[in-house]
Amino acid sequence: MINIIIKCLKKMKRILRSGIKRDFATLKMELISPFRRIILRKHVADKKAFLGLKDDVCCKRVIIFPPTIDWDMPLYQRPQQLAVSYSNKEDIVVIYITKNLQYDKVSTVKKVKENLWLVNDSFSADLKEYLETAREKIVSISWTINKRYLELLQPDRVIYEYIDELEIFGGYGSEMEKDHLEFLKNSDVAVCTATKLYRQAEKYAKKPLLSPNAGDYDFFVNTDSYEIDPIIKDKIKPYKCVLGYYGAIASWFDYELIKSVAEKHSEWVFVLVGVDYDGSIYKSEITKMKNIVYVPPQPYRNLPGFLKAFDIAMIPFVINEITLSTSPVKLFEYMAAGKPIISSKMPECLKYQSVKTYSNEDEFCEIVDGYMAMEPENKYWEVLRKEALENTWDTRTDEILNAL
Repeated sequence: MINIIIKCLKKMKRILRSGIKRDFATLKMELISPFRRIILRKHVADKKAFLGLKDDVCCKRVIIFPPTIDWDMPLYQRPQQLAVSYSNKEDIVVIYITKNLQYDKVSTVKKVKENLWLVNDSFSADLKEYLETAREKIVSISWTINKRYLELLQPDRVIYEYIDELEIFGGYGSEMEKDHLEFLKNSDVAVCTATKLYRQAEKYAKKPLLSPNAGDYDFFVNTDSYEIDPIIKDKIKPYKCVLGYYGAIASWFDYELIKSVAEKHSEWVFVLVGVDYDGSIYKSEITKMKNIVYVPPQPYRNLPGFLKAFDIAMIPFVINEITLSTSPVKLFEYMAAGKPIISSKMPECLKYQSVKTYSNEDEFCEIVDGYMAMEPENKYWEVLRKEALENTWDTRTDEILNAL
């Protein structure tokens, strides 16, 4: 590109020196023709990339995810997990649209795996042309701000994912509340990830479905085969018990409880891995404690190296309007890894026998002591594995497709 610009400048210099009169249109054509060739080559490349997608979707069901979070962000969450699971099913192709907000670098179209494509949002308007041969187009929406994609893509059916209280979404307001009700009423299935959300949705939705989050069992069941990540390996050696957490860390995290327990039990170490979502972890000053180790967000593929070190996996959230409706993805990943689980009394955690819940600091400590004393032949481990196998992403996507 730099060489072309230099050539254009030299050409302009020659034209001006020549003293030959040229009309503006001719001059413009001479100067922009190199750039036009670049644009034309790029356009041809774009077309070729999309032709592969067009061939892939022929006579298949296509499920499209409008942009929410980057595909390659460290927190691998429900949208990516659903997309992978759908793409593993026969005769389904998934298109995941990305805005390349921070982690993705998709110029046009990128094939992630068999039957799963990433598409740059700039080309969303072109998608309809390449999906004409698909057997059926389904749009899965979890953020009402993406309603414009229904007009853009004109799907045959719509899945509306009611995954959290609306207040946590960007752009929350009366318009979002209005659009939310419209999605509940008009979507072919309204998927609710928590009982509280389901109770709200069933008043309006023509087909509500309670379908909590889940875990990638095949990935996390191999946790024991990993080496403990070197970031924490030496830091946890002096302690008798490692209590771990990974995921978003924000104001809903019970800093006061963890700080108090850490002060009383200097023989325990707390490992917290994840993004400081709202800056609250440093405000809490919890990271100043010797037996609390904070690790910034890690790639999804590296999580087993941290999980391997956990003697007990935690979900220490305060109980509020947000967490009353929260179905933590990590809950099912902890199960798959075979880690004993301790959680506050969040309704979505109370549903599982393998999760021991506490109401206060004393109960928290009693549960930890109980887990540490538990024998390998205890029936708890059977329950843990059973519930992990019952709560996989393949199970969830089967439920959703059956509801359609």
